[in-house]
Amino acid sequence: METLNLASALEMVGNEKDLLIELMQEFVKAQPLAEEKLIMLEKAADKTEAAKYVHFYKGAARQLGAEVLAASGQALEDVLRGKKEGNIDSLNKCFISDYKAAFDAINAALSIL
Repeated sequence: METLNLASALEMVGNEKDLLIELMQEFVKAQPLAEEKLIMLEKAADKTEAAKYVHFYKGAARQLGAEVLAASGQALEDVLRGKKEGNIDSLNKCFISDYKAAFDAINAALSIL
């Protein structure tokens, strides 16, 4: 798994480089992850909104070839939805760290694409 697999990302968008650039710009500028919001949603008794929030970034990560973020997002989402057992705090720390790494990798890729 890679932090950012550009070959996979290009394949996901039918090798349309301009579309990939547009999606990457949207990821880094339009809706950056708000850690405080995620933590607040996770504290609610009903974790549905937290799962939806994570799902959004997990899906974007898959589309952009951010494989590590997609994997940690899936793990966190599964626990939030009650599909698997796990420590939300630990999974959340991993997800946020992976988000930051993906964010930085996408920003770097934008400067060379």
